Amino acid sequence: MRGIYYFAVMTLYSLFRRRTVWGVAILTALALAGIASIPAYGLSGGGRFTVDTGLTSIEIGSLVLAIALASGIFPRDRETRIAFPILAAPLSRTQYLLGRYMGTALVQTGFIAVWGAGLVAIIALKGYPMPSDMAGALLLLGVEGCFLLAVVFFFSFWTSPPLNAPLTILLFILSQMSVRDFTGLMPGAEGLMRILRLLLPHMDSFHIKDPVAHGFDVSPVYILLAALYGLAYTAFMLSLARSVLLSRDLR
Repeated sequence: MRGIYYFAVMTLYSLFRRRTVWGVAILTALALAGIASIPAYGLSGGGRFTVDTGLTSIEIGSLVLAIALASGIFPRDRETRIAFPILAAPLSRTQYLLGRYMGTALVQTGFIAVWGAGLVAIIALKGYPMPSDMAGALLLLGVEGCFLLAVVFFFSFWTSPPLNAPLTILLFILSQMSVRDFTGLMPGAEGLMRILRLLLPHMDSFHIKDPVAHGFDVSPVYILLAALYGLAYTAFMLSLARSVLLSRDLR
């Protein structure tokens, strides 16, 4: 466990030196600043617009950040041959995966927390009523971010970074589609499409921005169950990533 911790810290430090990470973080912050600069002109829906658009910006930023953080870690370690001495003795492949994942997850959740604090500050400064379930919405976005990281790690062990991004984005889009929309992609194979939709993660479970933006209360039980669902699916994706990594020939 200590080896995983030290490797996660090493991953954390190395990620903060990458310009791509800071670029995504700054662009998302600028998007939130842009939302803050939009005048309300006394419209009653200004608060709903700010909350909805702000949470959407954080979600998209989380998706892009997950790809920027994790898609190139293993390919870079393999190309620079850093993975060989690490996996030769100090760490097993499972510890390597968990260390890398924990380091990136800390960065991911840290930036989501900062973006969320910025959105809360914007709502307060503009004098809008603060949604009662804002903390729950940000929590689920953080869980979704951790899940997306696990997906990116899974793809990174058997594909290249240029292919990792479109695969992750495709899964992101498909996993948010309703059953009706998903089966509509292939109307002639409705039964098969329903089975596929059942197997795909239901990332729409993490999205409560609409009821939050409109002032509706979301049950704490639902937020807890959605968070547990996301963490369980994250663990599942990490187990798949581990299986792929264990089967890889690193030579």
